[in-house]
Amino acid sequence: MANWEYKVTSHIIEELKKCEEQSEKRAVFSCNESGSCMVNDVCTMGTNALESVLNENGKEGWELIETNYHHGELLCIWKKPK
Repeated sequence: MANWEYKVTSHIIEELKKCEEQSEKRAVFSCNESGSCMVNDVCTMGTNALESVLNENGKEGWELIETNYHHGELLCIWKKPK
């Protein structure tokens, strides 16, 4: 049986906050009960910041298992084998 280590991080994504203020479209991260997540209506200028957060943690061996987004702040839950 695998043992997992978990971490929770919070990231202020200024580019997405600016995009929300300048547009009627809002960045929406939605996940279903099986853990599949989708990103809807993300402004192009926010995707680079999001990609950076994902890549930085991925390089350290963390796998993203859940996200939640609200008004420019991205909450991420990660796991990796112990």
